Amino acid sequence: MSKSTAQPAGDDPFLPAPPELLQAVDQLRAYSLRYEVAMKLVLDKLDYISQEYALRYGYALIDSKQSRIKSPDSIVGKLRRKKLPLTFEAVFNNLHDIAGIRLIVRFVSDIKIVEDLLATQADIKVLKVKDYVHHPKANGYQSLHLILGVPVYTVDGPNIIEVELQIRTIAMNFWASLEHELNYKKNVPDQVTLQRSLTKKARLITKLDQEMDDIKTRMYQQPPTPES
Repeated sequence: MSKSTAQPAGDDPFLPAPPELLQAVDQLRAYSLRYEVAMKLVLDKLDYISQEYALRYGYALIDSKQSRIKSPDSIVGKLRRKKLPLTFEAVFNNLHDIAGIRLIVRFVSDIKIVEDLLATQADIKVLKVKDYVHHPKANGYQSLHLILGVPVYTVDGPNIIEVELQIRTIAMNFWASLEHELNYKKNVPDQVTLQRSLTKKARLITKLDQEMDDIKTRMYQQPPTPES
């Protein structure tokens, strides 16, 4: 771990870290394996779902996927931004995206299909849903966010570990990547104007996804569903 993780949010970076922060970081290290195992279980499940779907219906649901475990630096930074105590309990009870997966599909209707298929899995529970596809954010962001509860069996018994899954189309992901870069890039000329323009472009993304979905429906006649 870098020294920056253990530094308090004070003016002197060389002050010793609070004991509660050091304890929280140590506990996070111990729990990191559980998050990695939970994330791998979800990734394997998604691969299986996509491959079986391709065999049954003729096309794969998943175009690509990315995954990551938040670093201790990122976790501590998020706790401070949320003005939460620097304790393990605060991490476990308030941060639901320590393990994160981003799933990219080709068609907007595939987002719902993946969600429905995951809901039928006996070993994964959908704990929370944020639907930014049908209810985009004010800036135009679209994606489906699921918090999944995954059982991980340890020497102390079973633990439910949370994994955040974001599902979006290729077009939605392209927009979100550019929006993220615009917000975090420094010294961008006319940044506010570009942000407004990007928000308007989100409507074009929605229209494009709908038109592509219409083509998919015509190609496959009846869009396959988990129940069929």
